[in-house]
Amino acid sequence: MARPKKIQHLTLKEYANASGNLSWRVTGTTPDGKRIRQNFQEKSDAMQHLADLELEIEGKPESKRALRTLLSPEQLSDAESAIQQIDGMSLSKVVAHYLNLRARARDKGTDLDQAISFFETRYRPETKEITILNAKAEFLSVRHGISEATRGNYDIGLNLLLKKDPNKFVHAFTIRDLEGALKKYSNLRSQRSFRLIFSVFFHWAVRHHYCLENPCERFDKLPKDMTQIAMLSLEEVRHLLYAAMTYHSGVAAAPIAIGIFAGLRPSEIADLKPEDIGETTIRVTGGKLRRKLKRTSPIAPVLAAWLKEFPFTGLPKGWAYKMKALKDATKAAKWVQDIIRHTAISYQTERDKNEALTAYNCGTSVQMMNLHYRNSIDDEKAVNAFWDLTPAKLLATKPKIELPGKPKINWPEKKALEKLVWLKPMVHAAKDVGVSDVALKKHCVKLGISLPTTGYWLRQRRSG
Repeated sequence: MARPKKIQHLTLKEYANASGNLSWRVTGTTPDGKRIRQNFQEKSDAMQHLADLELEIEGKPESKRALRTLLSPEQLSDAESAIQQIDGMSLSKVVAHYLNLRARARDKGTDLDQAISFFETRYRPETKEITILNAKAEFLSVRHGISEATRGNYDIGLNLLLKKDPNKFVHAFTIRDLEGALKKYSNLRSQRSFRLIFSVFFHWAVRHHYCLENPCERFDKLPKDMTQIAMLSLEEVRHLLYAAMTYHSGVAAAPIAIGIFAGLRPSEIADLKPEDIGETTIRVTGGKLRRKLKRTSPIAPVLAAWLKEFPFTGLPKGWAYKMKALKDATKAAKWVQDIIRHTAISYQTERDKNEALTAYNCGTSVQMMNLHYRNSIDDEKAVNAFWDLTPAKLLATKPKIELPGKPKINWPEKKALEKLVWLKPMVHAAKDVGVSDVALKKHCVKLGISLPTTGYWLRQRRSG
């Protein structure tokens, strides 16, 4: 029986290119109508492709195609193993990158393994990511030994950075963010205070690797504050001192005199103890500069006269209320928080004609003296009169002041008062006198006036 004729669907033809080189072309049509036309430069490649297509058409499994290579079987095995390990990356690129790293390490006098070991043992990340909200909480928690007022100022200042986005990372803040937070504050002192708070916070953040630099260092310099400080006139000082020595038996006289004639800050006076007052000096250790600056302030003769008449025993109870009453009695045209200290430093400057000495005694700087306190008083007679304001001199020429006190009550005579309390109930009788029913009852008991018993007026209404 004759062998069936093999049907050949594809053919291999040789042809010459326009360049004159020979090529081989596989052409034909598959049973499903697909046209084949593909060129090869090597005849072996064309024959292999033709054989693969014939096997595919006949439905037989495709045999492994032989590839031309210069690699040995061992090298091919290594290449296959390497390709499986590099997860789809180009083997040539991986090798080239490795050789480049090895060359860079060799240029530094080491090998790649030693370089990586050095990096692993010494590398620390440049920044740690932390939100401004969490950083603020951590910052406040480690600020030990600060006053509650200072802590409150930190809290208010850092809240400005939280307003826009509390989840923003600290290292992402720029100078533009800080300037935007301070845009609405036109007052130089407010700007300077908030800048200081920001600077302290970001210095802390740099130390803890929460950011690489302190953005506050990029702030433009603020213009100098050339405004004159507020101070009391000589007449206002006389009113203040006289009010202090007459109000509540002079309990406020010593603190006011220390502020006026020694120039202590309000916070320093609040921390002052009786044992800090010496014969010739006051030892200042408290106030907002505690632990940073300890100094002694000389006691001028005028202050010695006040302390002899009114010894310092500490701030009296209800100091804020008493200070408000003294301020009202002074009738100052302008009153600021440190006006008493400003007044003291101004008069000391004009008396001593030595800014450095006054700055040393008052715990400030020569720069601040020259900026605010120089030539603030022109009248030399006023300076001399200021340092002569002893309690005796004030009592000799008493200033007219108005101090809050208990209203004077014009009590009726004893007989008239006894008649009144038996004529109408205590509530109504008290209104006629201008006092409360409790005050009226106490006054009657003090005078020995007998009062109606409980229920007396109810019984009178029933019987009437």
